[in-house]
Amino acid sequence: MKRWGLPIARDLAAEILVDKSAVRSMVRELFGDDVEVRKRAADVARRITEKNDKLLEPYADELAGLLEGLPIEESRTRWHLGLVVPRVAHTRIQRLRAARTMSLLAQDESNVVRCSAVEGLGLLAMQEASLRDEAEEMIERFLREGTKAMKCRARAVMRIWATSERRKK
Repeated sequence: MKRWGLPIARDLAAEILVDKSAVRSMVRELFGDDVEVRKRAADVARRITEKNDKLLEPYADELAGLLEGLPIEESRTRWHLGLVVPRVAHTRIQRLRAARTMSLLAQDESNVVRCSAVEGLGLLAMQEASLRDEAEEMIERFLREGTKAMKCRARAVMRIWATSERRKK
């Protein structure tokens, strides 16, 4: 049996992107009892939303609820969903809900979860102008006080914003 890793997650995501009927099965695994399978399904969901966030938009509310209820011990699953939820939030209410969750995740004990929070809030702020100040404050705090990974993620958000601004011109 192959060991789980990025290539497998990407391959499964690529398969689901082609066979859209498989999305429902993957989402079902996110809500299953097996913690390891849930973590892997979240990884695949993350890879899917990197290519096409529209596929998981119908599940935006359910995924936000799942993320909010995951225990601290499932930091890897929370990390992946911390990127998925902001990407699939397509209504203002969903974006504001996701932003509240990102603010909570920014205080998490897990470094990777905190990293997803700053990226997630940054993505949300691109779609929801009212979140820009909060996102900028988080970025500044992470740049000032964060770990190396948090600083890197904060700078990445700033680059994403700059690229987005250039495209608007």
